Amino acid sequence: MGGRKTLVDKVVSGPLCNDTWPARVYVTCNAKVAEWVEAEAPEFLKGCDLRIEPGTVVYVAAHYDTPYFEGCSCHTGEIGSP
Repeated sequence: MGGRKTLVDKVVSGPLCNDTWPARVYVTCNAKVAEWVEAEAPEFLKGCDLRIEPGTVVYVAAHYDTPYFEGCSCHTGEIGSP
């Protein structure tokens, strides 16, 4: 990432739901999310069975490899961290 090697525990390249993510996860640009209408909020994780273990860092390729470590409710429709 960014020209440097980063060790991760899991690489996600496919569906995001029905999974559990440990410690350090890298979500590729090939990740699959539920379809949404562009005029609506992109809440493609709403109702998704995705468990993210406490303390996990998630790197997201589509967000320029930004690390998320305090959750992101922007795609779940919930207030606060998932």
